[in-house]
Amino acid sequence: MDTAKKASGDRSLASERAYKYLRDSIYDGHFKPGQIVTEDEVASVVGVSRTPVREAIRRASADGFLELEGFRRARVSNFTDEDTKDIFEIRAVLEALAAERAATRISAEEIGQLEQLTDALEEATHAGGASLFRQFADFNNAFHTVLLKASRSRQIQQALEHLIETPLILHKRFEGTLIGNLERTIHHHRAIITALKAKDPKWAHAEMMVHLMSARSSLI
Repeated sequence: MDTAKKASGDRSLASERAYKYLRDSIYDGHFKPGQIVTEDEVASVVGVSRTPVREAIRRASADGFLELEGFRRARVSNFTDEDTKDIFEIRAVLEALAAERAATRISAEEIGQLEQLTDALEEATHAGGASLFRQFADFNNAFHTVLLKASRSRQIQQALEHLIETPLILHKRFEGTLIGNLERTIHHHRAIITALKAKDPKWAHAEMMVHLMSARSSLI
């Protein structure tokens, strides 16, 4: 039993490494939209077997980074303006509802986490650097994940779990305006936090809707 558990744990770690490699390679522009990615290629670079790579590719496909194509390979997603519009409108409706629910359910600890993440994103924005987009992706994803959890709604969480990361890939299309997008994001995150602190569901709903529809407009 212990041996089986260890093997399962090792495979899970290997799959996580492969997934992180895929995600970071797309964020960093190593893998371009429309490019083919094979299991063998990823397994060779990451240094793991094909089985955890296959799991990582399926996860990346569920998260919207990749599109499964043929045997043991996938294609990096290439989003159209219509795709972008649909993704953000779906997120706006569901995440505004999540923020509305969270307003009366979020804990002080979770509000503290949202503030820390927003402060960290602001510091990273001021510092700049080559890794800024990846930092933005990590901090922004964590912010929305904390808020989504605070909604205490399993149904909303399940509906949104694979949409949180996908829009971050879309921001790569407009990397030249990243700083402006980051500054707007920070402003909106602080407005959402203020509404949550006030425990005002409708205010929180409105701030989240403004945040995501503004992001949509900047990308189309």
